Amino acid sequence: MDTVTHGLIGALGSRAGFSQKIGRVATIAFVIGAVFPDIDIVVSIFGPEFSLRYHRGITHSVIAAPFFALILGAIIYRFSSYKNLRVLALMVALGIYSHIFFDLITSYGTVIFDPLSIKRYSWNLVFILDPFITLPVLAGLVWSWRRKETALRVSIAVFLFLALYLLFCFYSRETNLKRITDFARAKSLDVIKSSVYPRPFAPFLWLGVIETKEAFYSGNLSIFSGVNDLKEIPKSDENSYIKLANKLDEVKLYRWFAEFPVSFYQNENGKHVVGFYDLRFRMLPNRFPFLLKVVFNKDGSLSGISLNGRSIEGKF
Repeated sequence: MDTVTHGLIGALGSRAGFSQKIGRVATIAFVIGAVFPDIDIVVSIFGPEFSLRYHRGITHSVIAAPFFALILGAIIYRFSSYKNLRVLALMVALGIYSHIFFDLITSYGTVIFDPLSIKRYSWNLVFILDPFITLPVLAGLVWSWRRKETALRVSIAVFLFLALYLLFCFYSRETNLKRITDFARAKSLDVIKSSVYPRPFAPFLWLGVIETKEAFYSGNLSIFSGVNDLKEIPKSDENSYIKLANKLDEVKLYRWFAEFPVSFYQNENGKHVVGFYDLRFRMLPNRFPFLLKVVFNKDGSLSGISLNGRSIEGKF
């Protein structure tokens, strides 16, 4: 979920009885907690591979959240007139946990048990930008600001709407997952794994992906209709350059991040290019978000590595 929506959700959460009793500092604590986890975006200055590994890592951990909440609560305590550290830390923690939850429902993946585990979790319910979440939250905030006496009821009503909306997203996801399962069965595919991912304007539009030993199958789905067809994407033969690329730490990291990593080989002006992209992010034809490219010289030595067009310098 985008950082602005996280902040709006935090502000609305403070209206659920906290700001009425504590005052403006409650909104400050909730909003700080709700946007804080995205502070890890600063790792991108160290290179795209650091962002791939550490974004949605320790700052998004349910284990580390109380620690961060206590620190942030202490800072607010130092500079505000409200002197109840436990309550301040609690409000910050609620904001942080709301951020973790609303990131978890997207497809990017969140390492919620960092540092005990680096496994990524994603519930694949909504796209990273979802107007069906942002707009109701924004409307609830405006309404509660203009009519303060209704703030508690409005905030509860909006969160109930979000709960029902996410239940509908869950139903839509499971419906389309069953459709691609039926598609695979009808085609007698030997499925390794399969999944569906929310596209923009989910829960109505989805991306279905299937992996078999020989190929991937990918295509758009709709809540209103069944599976017409999924495009077959044959797996590349494991030539010597793909094998060399797979030994690199950068590629191992990418495969840890990706759910459906597709590899391909090209010869460009005598140089050997091995590319990797994740099918769950390929929403448009000829567009490859999170594209990793490994370039070898004519003699087989490594020429360079890039992710999303940004060069990766050295090892990490």
